[in-house]
Amino acid sequence: MIQKEEKISEEVKKLVIFRLKTIPPNFKLSVGDYGAFNKEELIKHVSEGDKMGKEIIRMQMEFLRSLKTGRLSKLLTENV
Repeated sequence: MIQKEEKISEEVKKLVIFRLKTIPPNFKLSVGDYGAFNKEELIKHVSEGDKMGKEIIRMQMEFLRSLKTGRLSKLLTENV
């Protein structure tokens, strides 16, 4: 979870929205205590920059960082 109030740049929002637009329309994502959300709901929260949107952005950016550093690949190959 995001611990402090932070400003999310429009560039980051656009990146996350672009990623969300690539997921299938029937996809649902469960986000902790917030519940399950469809693609359109996720995009709406990110666009609005509300608490839920910030959490989605945080999760997406963490995923992208894990791809960049190779951490995700390492985890996947360790469990094979």
